[in-house]
Amino acid sequence: MGMLSAKKTRRSSPPGPLRPPMMDLDDAFYAMQQKLPRSAFDFLAFYSSVLGGIVTDPALMTVPMDEHMVHRGHAVFDTANVSRGYCYGLDFHLDRLLRSAGLARIHPAFTKEELRHIILSTVAASQVRDDVFVRFWMTSGRGNFAISAKETTSSGFFVMVHRYSSKGDLKLQGITEHVVEDIPLKNPLLATMKSTNYLINALVCQAAEDKGGFLGIQFEPSGALAESSIGNVAILTQEGVLRTPPFERILAGTTVKRLWELAVDSLLPQGIVSGVEYHQITLAELLSAKEAFSLGGGSVLPIVRIDGHVIGDGKPGPVFKELDALLVRDMDVNFLDPVPYQEYTQGGLVQRGWRGLQRWRRADGYLMGLVLIALPLAFAVGKIRGGPTFML
Repeated sequence: MGMLSAKKTRRSSPPGPLRPPMMDLDDAFYAMQQKLPRSAFDFLAFYSSVLGGIVTDPALMTVPMDEHMVHRGHAVFDTANVSRGYCYGLDFHLDRLLRSAGLARIHPAFTKEELRHIILSTVAASQVRDDVFVRFWMTSGRGNFAISAKETTSSGFFVMVHRYSSKGDLKLQGITEHVVEDIPLKNPLLATMKSTNYLINALVCQAAEDKGGFLGIQFEPSGALAESSIGNVAILTQEGVLRTPPFERILAGTTVKRLWELAVDSLLPQGIVSGVEYHQITLAELLSAKEAFSLGGGSVLPIVRIDGHVIGDGKPGPVFKELDALLVRDMDVNFLDPVPYQEYTQGGLVQRGWRGLQRWRRADGYLMGLVLIALPLAFAVGKIRGGPTFML
């Protein structure tokens, strides 16, 4: 038998619909605008250190693919709430961002005060004063696709300002949770910094949603309570003690830390609670608690059911209402940075107000432009010929 010879074949070109077109700048930008999700209406303003400025068109709110945050997850982030034109707790959120950056070996390109100015300016560009959330990311830089950031450019910084729900219905009804057991905890290094490595967090949340839960709750192999997918968990014990796990192996949540300070100053002296502590919690203690709470993102939510087990009487309890009121009042009076909205207006008109006009100049705007040109011409022709004219 003779030797088999490989027959060279040439693949035919894919049919038209599968062949990606080459695009110029106008084509690409038009496509980006057309493919925006509905939620893009809530994207208010975006700062990019790549651009060196702020944009309000969601189609421009992008991060380069060679940014190590994108292809290696080498970045850290933090968040803050904006209410009544003030940014709450920005100082301690920036402190945590910089601490996370140190753990991630990211060298900031801006000082803390420069970061504060960029964040507040981006919020100001949105011109929205209430129900606003701001997220900001510090990255290891861009420039290649290597695993190490050694050869990248200087650290990147990005800020997103978007609308934020008040979670009113969840506060009235409470949330149901599920204990997730088949997904491992993050190791302490990643768990104690606020990095963009959130795959485990996302899987925990999705596993909880599959079982009717909200965010998901995880426990240590030792049986001690850890945290939810994006926040801390706490209880009110049968003895009236407010308790949440210590932060040695989980993220030090700014919301729970501040609430515990407020509870010590307010609820403890009034006898509303008998103690406030950081201490390990078992599953049995969680399920037998008078009340349970989910804390994060500047809010506290009541947990009323866990895997079919009713917590307390199955309704948001009195201590939850006290904690929620404390946090709302604190966000009105303490740790406030005023947002310089006046710096981002032009001629009495808000810059963001021009977004609609900017879009008319593109896409369907071209058609509108033709109409606006054609109407005066038709009017003029009618006048010359003595025919009918148009009234708008």
